[in-house]
Amino acid sequence: MPNGFGYEYDVFVSYAHADNEKPLGSVAEHGWVTTLAHNLNTGPGHYHKNLFIDHQLKPGDPFSDDLFKKVEHSTLLLLLLSQNYIDSPWCGDELEHFIRTHSNDSNKLADVFVVELLPFETFSNVPANIQNLRKRLIHAQFWHQLADSSAPILGGDPSPQECSPESGRHYWLKLRELRNAIDSRLRSLHPNKPSVSVAAQVDDSHSASLPRNTKESLGTILLADTTEDLVAQRDAVKARLEPEGIVVLPEGDYVGLTAEEFKTELASDLAKSQLFVQLLSTTVGRTGKGFAAPLPQLQFDQAVSAKLPIMQWCERLPGSVEIPDSQHARLFETAFLRAINRTAFEQEVIARLQAMQRAAKAKQVEDAASPAQAATKKLIFVDDVAGQKDLNDKLRVWLRSANCDVRGLPPKAALDSNGIDLVQVLKPCRAGITVFADSAKLETVYNRLIFFLNQIAESRLPVSRWGVYVTPDTVGCDLGLISDDVLTITEEQLSEFVNGLEQ
Repeated sequence: MPNGFGYEYDVFVSYAHADNEKPLGSVAEHGWVTTLAHNLNTGPGHYHKNLFIDHQLKPGDPFSDDLFKKVEHSTLLLLLLSQNYIDSPWCGDELEHFIRTHSNDSNKLADVFVVELLPFETFSNVPANIQNLRKRLIHAQFWHQLADSSAPILGGDPSPQECSPESGRHYWLKLRELRNAIDSRLRSLHPNKPSVSVAAQVDDSHSASLPRNTKESLGTILLADTTEDLVAQRDAVKARLEPEGIVVLPEGDYVGLTAEEFKTELASDLAKSQLFVQLLSTTVGRTGKGFAAPLPQLQFDQAVSAKLPIMQWCERLPGSVEIPDSQHARLFETAFLRAINRTAFEQEVIARLQAMQRAAKAKQVEDAASPAQAATKKLIFVDDVAGQKDLNDKLRVWLRSANCDVRGLPPKAALDSNGIDLVQVLKPCRAGITVFADSAKLETVYNRLIFFLNQIAESRLPVSRWGVYVTPDTVGCDLGLISDDVLTITEEQLSEFVNGLEQ
């Protein structure tokens, strides 16, 4: 019976039978692959799919004409990539026949879905068609690496019920990603077919923690490929951001690309993104053949060249001797790095995109009202009392990324001297920030701040608020000022301070 696309089956599951063997002692009713195929047809709101999975073909058996017809008569091909798959003589035949009968173009395989059971880099003797297929077509990596493990493992192995809690969480997360990708493709091909729900025998606690994305689009980010020790962290960040309406690129990853392909693909993804987000660890990562540097460094450098706003995260700041590679160590010295709880970092990414969206909407309103006025950014005066170059550079970089221009005084310039007209300096500014990082300079900070506030009041300047930017060393200092227009702000409160200028 045709499925509405002119095909007999929605999905042909292409796998190595060695990956579906049930271990002795396991209480699972079926092997890992059969369980996965069944679970693709479970879950709230899933698209009910007619899947074909062959359980008869054994090693050494010839690939029959009947199986070729089933491949030809399937809308999608789901390929479970492993070393066993690569070593299997007939798995490559299924792929070749699907390409030949569906697109005849190995570079345009919208209807092939690839699942990695173990890291691609661990495979040997990979044929050319798989090498080509690997580029940007991975829809789910079911492998992950535990913190106390020296090698990656398959999530949900030997079964979702018998694996560790961490492995189980990874399995259900990846299952959802894969199911949604397949269902989305089938719905796009046949939008009028009703979705059929089937009672799902899955752990509801996992499903409840993976909400469907129903929110308005918040923007697009490039979530950089990570080293292997951070794959699980990256997956968790992606799972947190997507339900907020955030599109996360790349759709697959950049592993397997040549140096030129990588540069082109990354540039394309950066052009689609509003923000570059990178997770870092002390692990340097491998340098691909023909690549000038490891992947973390290359992605960061290209994001800087693209002038894209950047946010970086690490669990903790490493010591000076923990990273022998000087280029990788540079990534921990940028003004974009936050060493905080990952959950808090995820919220900061969301808040950053929300602020960017508000700014974009405000700009649209301004463009409609006054195109000339809309072209201007928010101008903020920064008084560098701290004298700490790294801190001030970091603050200025952040303000520029938040669509602000910065104005200040020349180094060591005395007030009311050097021919500087402070009123003219402050006149176009929307706000001011005094950098207070040394408690020994409390009196200096106070005197300068009073001077600025008096100039604003006497000349009736349109400066709407002033922030005193404090650090852990000065956060407890009392300046003796109580005013709704003078706010004490920390690094974490910068976004709120700047966003308040738009109200």
